[in-house]
Amino acid sequence: MGTSKFVRLACISAAALLAGAALTDDANAGSFGVREQSAYFQGMSFAGSAAGGDISSMFWNSAATATLPGFNTSSNATIAFGDAELTSTGGALNGLGLPKTANNGTDALIPASYASYQVNDRLWAGIAMNAPFGFITKPDRLWSGSPVADTSKIFSLNFNPTLAYKLTPTLTFGVGAQIEYFKIRLTRDGFGAGTGTSWRSYEADDWGVGATAGLLWEPREGTTIGVGYRSRVDLELEGSYKRDAASVVSAGTLVTTSPAVRATATGELSLPDELSISLRQKVTERLTMLGTVEWQGWGQIGDVKAVSSACAGGVCETLNLNYRDGWKYALGFEYAYSPALTLRTGASYETSPIDDKNRNILIPDSDRIGVSVGASYKYSDKITVDLAYSHLFFDEGKYCIDSGGSDGTHCGGAIAGTTLLAGTTDVAVDLVSVGLKYKWSDPVPALEPYK
Repeated sequence: MGTSKFVRLACISAAALLAGAALTDDANAGSFGVREQSAYFQGMSFAGSAAGGDISSMFWNSAATATLPGFNTSSNATIAFGDAELTSTGGALNGLGLPKTANNGTDALIPASYASYQVNDRLWAGIAMNAPFGFITKPDRLWSGSPVADTSKIFSLNFNPTLAYKLTPTLTFGVGAQIEYFKIRLTRDGFGAGTGTSWRSYEADDWGVGATAGLLWEPREGTTIGVGYRSRVDLELEGSYKRDAASVVSAGTLVTTSPAVRATATGELSLPDELSISLRQKVTERLTMLGTVEWQGWGQIGDVKAVSSACAGGVCETLNLNYRDGWKYALGFEYAYSPALTLRTGASYETSPIDDKNRNILIPDSDRIGVSVGASYKYSDKITVDLAYSHLFFDEGKYCIDSGGSDGTHCGGAIAGTTLLAGTTDVAVDLVSVGLKYKWSDPVPALEPYK
C-alpha cells in the first residue's frame, strides 16, 4: 500500500465531507460550535475524546493520529433533530399584532472524516476533515421576533493535517495545522412601511489558519491520559450588506428613519480556542471508564460589527455577543460484550458561553445535560460500524433585547434603549450518529528498537 492510495482516499473523504457539510446545523458545543465529530465518542457523551482509542480522537488531540497501526480511515455522519420554541412576552415588537411564538429549530446532517497512515514505527501522518462551527435558524412563521433574527446560517469546513511521533513507547506528541473556511449569512425581517422595521441581510466569508497540538501518555498499562489543544482562528469576513429603508408614521406622514443600503462590509471574528483533558482507564478486562474536562475560549468574542463607509457612522450592524468561556464535563463507560460487540454509555454537563444577560434569539443556547448510548460492531478484521444516540436537555433561557444603549442591544445596560423584545426559549436536541471504520493495511514493521 503506497502513499498514493492514502492521497486518493483523502480526496474521496473530502468530497464526502463537502457534500454533507452544506447541511451542517445546530450549535451543540456552546453557541455556534459543533461537537458531533465522532460516532464512537458520542456514544459516551464525548468522555475520553482526547485520550485516543479511536482515530476520531485526533479532532481533539493531534497525538491520537498514532492511535492505530497501519493505514486506517473513519467516516462519520450525525443527524441532529433540533427543536427551539421561542416565546415573546414583552417589548415594543410584541405589541404589533404578530404571533408571539415560533420554532426556529431545524434538522441537519453533520459530517466528519479521518485518515491516519503509519510512516514507520514512530511516525504517523493523518488528516481530519470536519465542520466544527455551524448553525441554521429558520422560524416556522413570521412572528414578533422576526426583525431581531430571521433565517440565519453559519457554515464551516476545517482541514486538519497532522503528524504524531512516539517519543517513547508510552509517550506520543502530535501537531497539526488548521485550514478553515467560514461563511456567515444573517437576515432580519421587517413588518412593512410605517412600523420602523426593515429587511436586512449580511453575507460574508473568509479563510483562516490555526494550529493543533497534543500529548498521549500511558503511565501504566490500562491507563491513558490525553491533552489536546486547538488554537483560535482569526477571520476578516468580507461580503455584501443589504438593508431596505425603514419608516414610521409621524403626524399622519410616513417618515424615513433609515435609508436603504447596498454595500460591501467587513467584520472581524475570532473562532475560539479549545483545551481538552481526557482519561481512559481500564477497570476490568471488559470494562473501561472514560472522562473529559474541556474548556472553550468563547470569552474573547465581544461585539461583532459589519463595517462599511456606506452606513451611518461606518457601522452597518452590530452583534452584541459578549460571550463567556464555556466548560464541558463528561463521564462514560465502555463494555466489551463480546469480541465483535462493544457497548457504551455516558453523560455530560456543559456550561454555555451564553447566559440570560447576553442571550439572543439568533442562537437560543443555554446550559445543558447530555445522555448517550452507543455501540460498535466489528463486522470483520477490516470493517467496524459505530452507532450512537444522544439527547440534550437545555435549561430554559430568557432573553431581553433593546434598541441599543451604551452597553449594546441586551437589556440592563447602564443607559438602556427601548425594550424591543423579551421572552423565553425552550430547546431540545436529539442526535443519531453512524460511523464506518476501515483498516486498509497492517502495521509497518519496526525500523529500529527504541533507545
